[in-house]
Formats: sequence, structure tokens, C-alpha cells
Amino acid sequence: MQSDAASRQSATSLDASVEVPVAAAHALSQGAKFSVTAIQASGNAVAVTVSAVGAGTSLVVKLSAEQARDLGLSVGASVAITAVAAGWLISDAAGHVFCFVPDERARRHVHSRKLS
Repeated sequence: MQSDAASRQSATSLDASVEVPVAAAHALSQGAKFSVTAIQASGNAVAVTVSAVGAGTSLVVKLSAEQARDLGLSVGASVAITAVAAGWLISDAAGHVFCFVPDERARRHVHSRKLS
């Protein structure tokens, strides 16, 4: 079980990009194929569920409604995963990157905060 401090740090670090379950990070590092399995809109935000085909794991990417509309993502669409030095890039079929998933080493350096 994680301590409260570790949980808060993880939540803060990952809010900048995406929530990454351990199993999803493993699937990313193993080169699994991913596709869009759900899209849920709420106001000006869209939650896109990206699942590893046949691996039983997924992650949720939060996008603006405008970005989701511009990308034209749909359920069943394949997404490309590209490994980079600090993690993975997730892009649509046209090559438009819409998410960066930091690896374990880079995650501690990713921070976010809301600006008013």
C-alpha cells in the first residue's frame, strides 16, 4: 500500500499528462498495440480511454473538446505509440501527438498547476 505522501505526489505528477496504471506502463514498454475503446465528453473536456489490445489494461487521456474534435478520434481507432528517452508519445493515425506518457524516471519531474 502506498503512503498518502507518495499518492499525492503521484497524482500531482501525472495530472499534467495522463493517469498511468502500472500494467499500462508495462504494456507501453513492451510495444503492445493500443486502440481507442471509449470517448466520454463532459463540458469542455473529453476523456479518451486507450486500451492495450489483448492485454486487459487501459489508460485515460484527458483532452480539451476542441483538441478531441480536431483529432477526429473515434472508438475502434488505432493509436501509435512511440518510445522516446523519457517515456512514450501517443498519436493518432495521422501522426498527430496528443499525449506524452512519462516513464518512471521522468514522472517525478512532471508537475502541473492550474493558472487562473
